[in-house]
Amino acid sequence: MRPRRFPFPPLPLVATFFLLAIIAAGVGSPGLAAESAEPAARRYRVLMLLWRGETEVEAGFRSYIQERALPFDLIVRDAGQDPARIPELVAEARQLKPDLVYTWGTPLTLGAVGAYDRTDPAHHLTDVPILFTMVAYPVESRIVPDPNSSGRNVTGTTHTVPVEAQIRAIRAFLPMQRLALLYNPIEPNAVINVGELRRAAKSLDFELLAQPLPLDAVGRPDPGALPALIDRLAAWEPQFLYLGPDTFIGDHRQTVTGEALRHHLPVFTATERPIRDSAVLIGLVAPYFHLGRFTAFKAEQILVQRRLPQTIPVETLHRFTYFVKLPVARELDLYPPLAILNYAEVLE
Repeated sequence: MRPRRFPFPPLPLVATFFLLAIIAAGVGSPGLAAESAEPAARRYRVLMLLWRGETEVEAGFRSYIQERALPFDLIVRDAGQDPARIPELVAEARQLKPDLVYTWGTPLTLGAVGAYDRTDPAHHLTDVPILFTMVAYPVESRIVPDPNSSGRNVTGTTHTVPVEAQIRAIRAFLPMQRLALLYNPIEPNAVINVGELRRAAKSLDFELLAQPLPLDAVGRPDPGALPALIDRLAAWEPQFLYLGPDTFIGDHRQTVTGEALRHHLPVFTATERPIRDSAVLIGLVAPYFHLGRFTAFKAEQILVQRRLPQTIPVETLHRFTYFVKLPVARELDLYPPLAILNYAEVLE
């Protein structure tokens, strides 16, 4: 630490000792002593509204805060994947009056802030900075009109890798003319993703075999239908089964990838969650931990640097990670080309 510099010339030695004696004896104006004491650093309260508990994203967020010694106090609430809980979380946010609200995922973010052209101050948060993360398609879901500026008290990060980059990643491993996927037809992210893939299929010349999940009597996807649907998709002989930003499919990733493996059908994922504990072969993803750190950097911009959220662009990571799972490659007898090993993260 550098020695502290004072804005006045050094005192003669006798005067210095006299001044120190006065201070030691407690002589002097109490007001002067109070004014010379440095004020305590301000602390900021961050209310974290989570969708399914803490994830690697929050671990990264906490890591950045600790590393930078940021004066943030985190208050955590979990919606438990229940949309009906969002209004009570919004009401609590109004009562707590935090300095920043962090929201995880599209349903929770939309419930907290509303679409940019349908915001209702009676039901949405408008007077507190909002920082979202894990929103797959912030423009298409109408959270922001433009990634460069939300035009309101909102900014955030997205984990979605551009679809064209995903297709190139698949074709770097294996030629691909047919791509299969299952999706939840009542989940906005999943439906938007299917639309993106359909556009990519036209421009990049491949056939998309998109199979929506059937709904049960109460309008929810039926997980019991997964094996039969994968049987049907496998019969069309696609080169890959695709896992995108679909919460339902992510929740049932082990069933989906296990059934695909039974059919000798390799699986590609565009999100990190299935990489660790299911039979995915390859993935091109924005790692959740790094995304959390990037999100914390934006929190620092808002709270410490005093930047307005609408002046901070919505972004994803600038670099993605290509994963290859060797145990799955061995079981499928599909080994990565040597060129991929120059940049891929290989998991044993």
